[in-house]
Amino acid sequence: MANLKESERLDKILANEGFGTRKEVKRIIHSGAVTVNGVSLTQESAHVNVYKDEIIVEGRKLETKRNYYFMMNKAAGYVCSTKSDSHNIVYDLLSEEDHRRFVATGSISMVGRLDADTEGLLILTTDGNLNHRLTSPKYNIPKKYRVTLRDSVDNQGQAEYKEKVAKGIHIAAEGKAGEADCRPAVIEWESSEVCYITVTEGMFHEVKRIFAALGNEVIHLKRVLVNGLTLDPELKAGEYRELTEEELKALDVQSSD
Repeated sequence: MANLKESERLDKILANEGFGTRKEVKRIIHSGAVTVNGVSLTQESAHVNVYKDEIIVEGRKLETKRNYYFMMNKAAGYVCSTKSDSHNIVYDLLSEEDHRRFVATGSISMVGRLDADTEGLLILTTDGNLNHRLTSPKYNIPKKYRVTLRDSVDNQGQAEYKEKVAKGIHIAAEGKAGEADCRPAVIEWESSEVCYITVTEGMFHEVKRIFAALGNEVIHLKRVLVNGLTLDPELKAGEYRELTEEELKALDVQSSD
């Protein structure tokens, strides 16, 4: 159940579960189509324990969850923001039902951000604790990107790139972000112009600034991994789906708080 307390108004529960607007779910409740523990409830203000009570709506048992976890293959041209005057936003890619259930209620958030022109793995969740564990600097969560470069790099240059980023390269200031020394990173080469880089922090434009410091330019960037979770290659740009239990286990990090 998305960001709900254990005891909530019946109309709020149904609205958050996608049965319609508050006005629409009130009609459902008043019709007698909702039973709680076998008893028909016709008052929308009735409070129900969403994790203990059996709720049946129009003959269908309501399966409640404490949190939801989604994998999205973010498309280029979308910004990781709740609103923008110049770009489409990531939440525009959600279905109408999920937008109503999660965005309208303010219960979902993005785990980190990707630039407007960056594609790839973006995690959306209602679980604030997991979001914290994946974005807190103390956990050193690995994030892997596929990078296409402007200039091709020969074998000697590839070795130099790998050595420099492995030591932690210094990057210049950009925008409001000051110059900084990056943590050690790992580069794996696919070709003379394409490589993968794994970083463990999330500084502004970090990957682009790393390759700028190496004298090159990133012309295409796609995130393919966060912690143990790999982007599903079957997801087309702009598509998303819920994580499986196995994927969630691979993504999560044990908290020591």
